[in-house]
Amino acid sequence: RRQDQLAMSNIDRSPLKFSLQLRSLLAGQECTDLIGCHDAIGAKLIEGAGFKAAFFSGFAFSASRLGMPDVGVATYSEMADAGRDVCNAVKIPVIGDGDTGYGGTLNVRRTVKGFARAGFAAVSIEDQCFPKRCAYASGVQVVGVEEAQERIEAAIRARDESRDEGWDILLIARTDRLKVKGTRPRADVLQETIKLCRRFQEAGADIVYAEGLANQEEMEIINRSLQVPTMLAQVERPGVHIFSSGEAGAMGFRLSLRGVTLLNCYIAAVKSTLQAIKNEEQISTEPREPYLLPFDELYRTVGFNEAYEWERQGLGGGLRDSVTES
Repeated sequence: RRQDQLAMSNIDRSPLKFSLQLRSLLAGQECTDLIGCHDAIGAKLIEGAGFKAAFFSGFAFSASRLGMPDVGVATYSEMADAGRDVCNAVKIPVIGDGDTGYGGTLNVRRTVKGFARAGFAAVSIEDQCFPKRCAYASGVQVVGVEEAQERIEAAIRARDESRDEGWDILLIARTDRLKVKGTRPRADVLQETIKLCRRFQEAGADIVYAEGLANQEEMEIINRSLQVPTMLAQVERPGVHIFSSGEAGAMGFRLSLRGVTLLNCYIAAVKSTLQAIKNEEQISTEPREPYLLPFDELYRTVGFNEAYEWERQGLGGGLRDSVTES
């Protein structure tokens, strides 16, 4: 009986199980909520609440594990090691944030194959310059179109190698071109983004993700332009409408990411509790409405402003705000 239980456990943790679950979700008619977490207990809470997938967020991991902002300081080995614990804690697919792949094409290969072995159902690889930074940070830069395609093609080769070795993983090809601050007309950048997304699709990406879509019109345009599943990412900020998964699905998305919402809730709750203790208040165990910090406060709390000041001091006032345009 014990051997039967172990056998069933091994099947339950099969390296193919979670990618198959994710494929099934993508093949359905609904858009799946994808909730970001930074540790195993967060993933278990996501699963316990009935969500069908989770996202291991680089932003949230960098803040919680390192106490630092998402400016490219978290390493491949740190993300893979912590991600393994997250994946092992749940029975739903977890998507890993692979950033740029942490270097050149061989680094991309190592990242994709390593994330597959860690248990991730999918990994996202993006076209920012290395080291990358959060898409909402200052100084976002992207590589040229040809280098971006080369990076994604390397990731696809690594994905296929992993599959041949029995470790299935899906690839999310991401572009941040719409987040680069420059002088080019936005319509031109949007068209370049669409062309690059089509190249990702033609190369064999399983999912395509364009960061920085500003409104419903742009969201609908990107979905009309592609045949592969797409992902929408949203962050709660003042004046920004957050589309529900139903609304996102109606626009054509198959995944709707809320990458830092739980991190924000965690920080807000901890700050509130610490202040209550400091004020010698009674801490209620009664359920309360959840709330979020203002985005600027979240941004400041995880250390972006301090990081910018450190860069300014070291670079003689020249924060990395130049852009790479193809």
